Amino acid sequence: MKIDAGETMSLFGKEILTPSIVAERIQLNFDNHIKTIWVEGEINSLARPASGHLYFQLKDAKAVLKAVIWRGRLIQSGGKVAQDGLKVLARGSLAVYPPRGEYQMMVDHLEPLGEGALRLAFEKLKKRLADEGLFDEARKRPLPFFPKKIALLSSLGSAAAKDFITTAVKRHKGIHISLYPVRVQGAGAALEMVQALADINDWGGFDLIVLSRGGGSLEDLWAFNEEVLVKAVASSRTTTLAAIGHSTDLSLVEMAADLKAITPTEAAEKAVPSDERLLEGLAAIPKNLYAAANSIFKAQANKLLLLWRRLLRFESRLLAAAQTLDNLTSRLHQAALQRTSTAGAHLAALTKELELKSPIRELHSRRTKLNFISHNLLVEGRRKMERKKTRLESATERLKLVSPLGILERGYAVVTNSEGRLIRASDQLSIGEVFKVRLAKGELTAKVSDAQ
Repeated sequence: MKIDAGETMSLFGKEILTPSIVAERIQLNFDNHIKTIWVEGEINSLARPASGHLYFQLKDAKAVLKAVIWRGRLIQSGGKVAQDGLKVLARGSLAVYPPRGEYQMMVDHLEPLGEGALRLAFEKLKKRLADEGLFDEARKRPLPFFPKKIALLSSLGSAAAKDFITTAVKRHKGIHISLYPVRVQGAGAALEMVQALADINDWGGFDLIVLSRGGGSLEDLWAFNEEVLVKAVASSRTTTLAAIGHSTDLSLVEMAADLKAITPTEAAEKAVPSDERLLEGLAAIPKNLYAAANSIFKAQANKLLLLWRRLLRFESRLLAAAQTLDNLTSRLHQAALQRTSTAGAHLAALTKELELKSPIRELHSRRTKLNFISHNLLVEGRRKMERKKTRLESATERLKLVSPLGILERGYAVVTNSEGRLIRASDQLSIGEVFKVRLAKGELTAKVSDAQ
């Protein structure tokens, strides 16, 4: 019999479930009874696939819990800080993953726990202060060769203060050390040390300030990682030496101080020269003075020799420059003469060309042409007038031969009625009708008295 994922069946009165139904009921139980949970554990098997989701395990000494932070909640959940080995406190809900029959925690909030949180804060502050240049070696000062007065910042009666003072006095009995008792651990310790640094700098007269304490965990040493103390050490007008008493991770104060030492004993050895070293130094003073004077003399002699050689080279360069100037002057004079001669010849050629292309000459030539053309036009005009006159007279004569006036001259007349219509026959006029007769010379008005 086939059973769908969401169906159940009964066999002999017993309910039979499918894996899907089991998964659904477990999820329902999680949703109804467990809901939001907080889990403390160490991150393990961290994976960041291309999907952007974050998969990891939360483990303790006895068990492992699978967990996931979905990509959309990665930033707001604090998942960016996740790394293997980090102890965290996670908030979320439990869910079943049916394909594998596993349950896992859907994390919506993640925060470092204990020393892990301190470590993250330490690294973040370290990077920011490094970017500000507080740890640059270029800004650090060397220790004074023989500090006359040393200010020691440490807790009263601590082993660190005792070790430093004991070692320093053994190396030189006349050393002056002022202990400034401060708390070096716990809330407010950093501010006490900041105030101590300010007081010592204001008092003046100290050649070196030593900050010292015994070792401890990151949490125990946290006062030496607080920003306010790190910046106070970096800005101290008096040279600083930090001896925190551990050899693993450096504190931020040690990174900002002018010099650091692993232990208070090493700090005393670095800060205070031994009597033997001082005696050796005193014995070496005459030799060192002679060597220094000899070095200075040689340096000055070398400088003088170098200066003399430079003067000789300068004189040689000056003479060479003078010769070059003479050559350039001569070449300039020759070039000027050549240029003047060339310019004169060019000017003469332009003058001649200008004369040939003079506007007066061109105007005279054009005026002669104009007179010639005007004469030709006048002669040709007269010829054309004569020819036209002859043709006109001939045409006039021919016109006279065919003109009505010519006919009238030969004795004919033109008869018109009172309306001006031409009369060609007598029957066009009635008796008593008035008509006009046009003669070669003059005009007559007549009346019909008889018509045939």
